[in-house]
Amino acid sequence: MGKDKKMNVLGISSDQHNASCFGFEGRNVKTPTLDKLAENGVVFKNAYCNNPVCAPSRISFITGTYPRTHRCLGNFVFDVNESNLKTISYLARSNGYQTALIGKGHMVNLWDKEGFEYIRYCDLCDSEIFDPLSCHYFKYLYDNGIADLYDQGDLPDGHPGKRTQTFISQIPHKHSLEVWTANQTIEFLENRDQHRPFFILMSFQRPHAPIAPSFDKGLLYKPEDIDIPENALDLFERKFASKPDFQRQHIDKRKIYPYVAQSVEELKVLLTYYYTLITIIDEEIGRVVKFLEEKNLLENTIIVYTSDHGDFAGEHGLLHKNLGIYESIHRIPFIIRYPGCPKGKIISELVESIDLYPTLCDLTGIKVPAGVEGISIIPIIEENKEGKKEVFCEWYWSYPFDSVIAIRTKDFRMVYYGSNREGELYDLRVDKGELINQYNNPAYKDIRLSLVEKIVDYVSKYEKKTTFFSDKQKTEQLRLSPRILLHKMGKRWSDIEKIASFSLKKE
Repeated sequence: MGKDKKMNVLGISSDQHNASCFGFEGRNVKTPTLDKLAENGVVFKNAYCNNPVCAPSRISFITGTYPRTHRCLGNFVFDVNESNLKTISYLARSNGYQTALIGKGHMVNLWDKEGFEYIRYCDLCDSEIFDPLSCHYFKYLYDNGIADLYDQGDLPDGHPGKRTQTFISQIPHKHSLEVWTANQTIEFLENRDQHRPFFILMSFQRPHAPIAPSFDKGLLYKPEDIDIPENALDLFERKFASKPDFQRQHIDKRKIYPYVAQSVEELKVLLTYYYTLITIIDEEIGRVVKFLEEKNLLENTIIVYTSDHGDFAGEHGLLHKNLGIYESIHRIPFIIRYPGCPKGKIISELVESIDLYPTLCDLTGIKVPAGVEGISIIPIIEENKEGKKEVFCEWYWSYPFDSVIAIRTKDFRMVYYGSNREGELYDLRVDKGELINQYNNPAYKDIRLSLVEKIVDYVSKYEKKTTFFSDKQKTEQLRLSPRILLHKMGKRWSDIEKIASFSLKKE
């Protein structure tokens, strides 16, 4: 795998990319660059995120740990003031890589500064709270006199995209998020330190809503050419018949996030926007890959494409996310190409976001630090080893629940909302579209209980600041201290006063 010579790393991520929305997956969305990457690399068809929200999911990747361990379950993490010298970026930097983060970070700013030498942010969530111009892309728009056209936050009342979060942006395509992110990546590559390998995280902010292609690029698809996912009938025919009550209430109220399509025809229109942004992202990735090829860097570069989480993208008749943890939200794209890898290999084993960290360590010869919970997927690729028996997604949200955990095995998906609430259980052997909820079906009681046991096991493995073993070690280290002698060694106070090595302060 070329471990004697350090390979470059180009990690590419997008935000909220449904894992079925690729040309090679069969949907009628054009992704020629990523199709070629899959053709020359390996595709994991059953890769899953560990949280369905941006920041917690990204932190799981950057740390190689589950949310139960890193404990960052919200999106407002930029200003967390706690150092972390075990991120994959810091590890790469300390092992001689020139590191760069370009695009959307949505992680802890301090960790970014520790790990990445070169940073170019595109999302306002990565700006100083009192200085939006500290976001590089927003400063770019400001410098070009079009800052007032910025449209990637909450939209004001009366905005044409307020309801569906899909609209045509007034920002010219040459100034769009996608073009800017690719331009910044190429600029870094042009000016990089030629004596060091590079480690780049190129992170596209979209197709996360607002879904807004530029006016001069336009829509690249027509509604009549859009295929609707089969399980869209969950909304249009079944009206979420077997789903928990809070979900039926959501679709009855026709809330906007996730957006509940009013008809099949409207859903097709909405998907023309979503597909357009995916194709634009693919085009910009193509420009970066072409640059690597022209500079003879491609053959010594590891390329990974993934996303922080999925999107309904028409499944269950919805768009966006934040309702349950379905396959469309939990499953993520996962394509990897590296020197000497198999070509066109498709793997169905279960893997997770946290596995990217040790995988990159494996390929680059970097030692995995203690505490990383993921596994390298290289033995799965090269030795046909088995993947994981189950994968988890942990979510902390608001009404009607606080904490939610989903477990996905080869045959089942269960979403656990707590013992006093409704749950979801799908038999994927006969119900790949997750239409029939078996949670309260007596025939599935044993399966439900076995999955609950696995969730309990998962939760019990949280990061421990102290343990029985650390207690024992500390006791041994401090065995001659007055407190330990009194408390653990059976000594009397009069015995301790006789020990000359102690200088006891008496009032």
